[in-house]
Amino acid sequence: MKFSHLFKALAVVSLLSTAVATAQAASDDDAIELRKTTMKGIGASMGGLKMVVQGKAGTDMAKGFANAMAAYASIAGGLFPKGSDFGDTRAKEEIWTKAAEFKAAVMAFEQAAQGMAKAAASGDAGAIKGAFGGLGKSCGGCHKPFRKPKS
Repeated sequence: MKFSHLFKALAVVSLLSTAVATAQAASDDDAIELRKTTMKGIGASMGGLKMVVQGKAGTDMAKGFANAMAAYASIAGGLFPKGSDFGDTRAKEEIWTKAAEFKAAVMAFEQAAQGMAKAAASGDAGAIKGAFGGLGKSCGGCHKPFRKPKS
């Protein structure tokens, strides 16, 4: 993996934290596009972490991916403003009708991402692998009840 890609991804994460604050005022289409862009970054970070766990990348790479994941997790809850449930989105209406459950799922994702960052900082392959499992479980905790399947 090229380091320039990692640095670009981290730069995007820092820009997104500012952009999410404006998502509330943006059009519904913009909010959906911001959400999709962020989810692609989350997927890329998970992919990088998966390569570390599989031994296809060194454990030293985990820290960058894990920190990016923690940054994405910190803004995830703000990616679903009211009114962004229509249009080209896989977000289920349950995000808004079961807001407390959704908030709990997002909080679980944030905690798992913070745990992943801590494990990655340790450099311990076993801790990284364990935290990766918890992070994946937290992703499923949102995707299963709150995301429509691909059509």
